[in-house]
Amino acid sequence: MKNTKTLFRFYTLFEYEEEEAFLEKQHKEGWKVVSFKLPGLYKFEKCEPEDMVYRIDFTNENGSKNTEYQQMFADNGWDFLWSVNGFSIFRKPLAANTNDNSNEIFSDNSSRLQMLQKIQQRRLLPLVTIFLCAVVPNFIKGINGDFGSSIFDNIFTVFFGLMFVLYTYVFIKSLSKIKKLKEKLQ
Repeated sequence: MKNTKTLFRFYTLFEYEEEEAFLEKQHKEGWKVVSFKLPGLYKFEKCEPEDMVYRIDFTNENGSKNTEYQQMFADNGWDFLWSVNGFSIFRKPLAANTNDNSNEIFSDNSSRLQMLQKIQQRRLLPLVTIFLCAVVPNFIKGINGDFGSSIFDNIFTVFFGLMFVLYTYVFIKSLSKIKKLKEKLQ
């Protein structure tokens, strides 16, 4: 039987709760996550099935280089796993008494809202700028035939069409998730 497995999962910026639930489910089924590589490759190792809590924090910096940041979580029983693209992943055994927020990294809803606002300002706004300044104009040029009619020009148009669809999907999914999370936290 294999002792490792690799799974591909794609999450948008605001689907951190779904990603946490996915990692918790894998651990409960006996697969502990050991690494992650962009664009969404998770590597798991076989382990004893256990109830673990996974939490994701957004700092917009490399948490693996910030020892004070890691120590703050370690003091509360969290194991730092990795940081990628400004997101840091933590894990700890599920606490039996969940009334004291010991399974959460945020102490209140205003902290969660602040994290959402940071993600929105530091990640989503730059994506909107790229989308409006590069993807949309080039997609429109391709549709209008401004690139020409060679195979390369057609490939270029298809590329920007795919980028247009991908960006539109991410924006719609992210904005709907922001709205739901804000409603839930307020």
